[in-house]
Amino acid sequence: MSDARASRSRGDAQDPAISRGRRLWVRGILALATLLAVLAIFAIWANRQLLNPHNWANTSTALLRKATIRSAVSGYLVDQLYAHVDVEGEVKSGLPTQLRPLAGPISGGLHNLAESGAERALEIPRVQDAWRRANYAADQTLVTIVNGGGSRVKVNGGTVSLNLRQIVADLSNRLGLPSGTAEKLPASVANLKVVTSRQLGVVRNTAKGLHALAVLLTVLVFALYALAVFLARGRRRRTLMWVGWSLVLAGLIVLVARKIAQGQLVSAITTDASVEPAANDAYSVATSLLVQVASSSIIIGVPLILAAWIAGPARWAIAIRRFLAPHLRERPALAYWTTAALLGLIFIWGPIPATRNLWEMLLFTICAFAGAHVLREQIASEFADAQPVPWGAALGEAARTLGQRVGRARATIGPGGRSTSAELERLAALHDRGALTDAEFTAAKRELLPRA
Repeated sequence: MSDARASRSRGDAQDPAISRGRRLWVRGILALATLLAVLAIFAIWANRQLLNPHNWANTSTALLRKATIRSAVSGYLVDQLYAHVDVEGEVKSGLPTQLRPLAGPISGGLHNLAESGAERALEIPRVQDAWRRANYAADQTLVTIVNGGGSRVKVNGGTVSLNLRQIVADLSNRLGLPSGTAEKLPASVANLKVVTSRQLGVVRNTAKGLHALAVLLTVLVFALYALAVFLARGRRRRTLMWVGWSLVLAGLIVLVARKIAQGQLVSAITTDASVEPAANDAYSVATSLLVQVASSSIIIGVPLILAAWIAGPARWAIAIRRFLAPHLRERPALAYWTTAALLGLIFIWGPIPATRNLWEMLLFTICAFAGAHVLREQIASEFADAQPVPWGAALGEAARTLGQRVGRARATIGPGGRSTSAELERLAALHDRGALTDAEFTAAKRELLPRA
């Protein structure tokens, strides 16, 4: 207990009050950083979603795996197939002469079954792979145009299109139509234009601005966090904790905004209730990467909060540091090996994309080892003479501390959930009215007061 009091007193001495003006500056910087962090999350999501062919293809494939989306896509494909191809003529050409009069009824009946057949076809891995490759190629073309063109894409006449010809060909084969049917589709159907040459300049400027905004906001946010910690001299540990809370809050704001926007946007763009499920699924899948980015902000913020708490004056934090002190003194490398083990588990788990990127993994490793070193030095200075405490004794002390807290909490609560003072007032009122005798009043007080 004396070590704990000494630790708290040393912590207070190292945490002096800063001027009111500087405190306001720090709070203002943190508030601005939180706002910019929210904007940065949206910018990073848009940049990764639109300008990363792998992410675009994965999202598009995830859309096709939704039954509601498959139903909408199959309806479009069948409508386009029947609108631009003489299905009756194709069926007639494939029938024997004596059966050709049946081509009309067959093509009509085939149309009724085509949508369900197309929907089943879109579940086939080969078709989904063709869909994925078509979307990847379209987004890769967009990225190439944004970056100035290439050997296969001419910027002056650049057009980004989604080639569905292979998918339509697979669909026509499953419907029993002659081979080559898909080749008869006009380019406007087989190649859906995503970006036309007229829109090229706007798209290029928007994409470049989006990429620059994502980078600029991210750098600015962390620069503001660093400035806040620098200005909060004497309260840097507490400020670091608020940095963690800022990241967590930014992520939560984005998740809540995404949920609110879903109801507003889906109801605004859908007038037919039958397509609302497809719109909801499309929104959920399209913003799934946004959830990943917002979750990354939360996951990064939580360790900062925990690290600042462990280094702080809380009773349990002091107990943890005191318990670790003799072990770290005898084995100084234990802190670094423990940090390395935890990082290894996190990198294997890979909860966020940053934990699978080499450079970001390196940055996390440097920060984690720097934090471990600072905490080890703090523990060594606080508890230089601390003696090893057995695990059993440490757990027992923690259990006793918890029991004392629970006991103190229960001491303030009387029967029926009333506070002790309120219960005493009730007993006194009953005694004054004569409802309780002196002996009953004394006995009731004796039963109540030992709880305090």
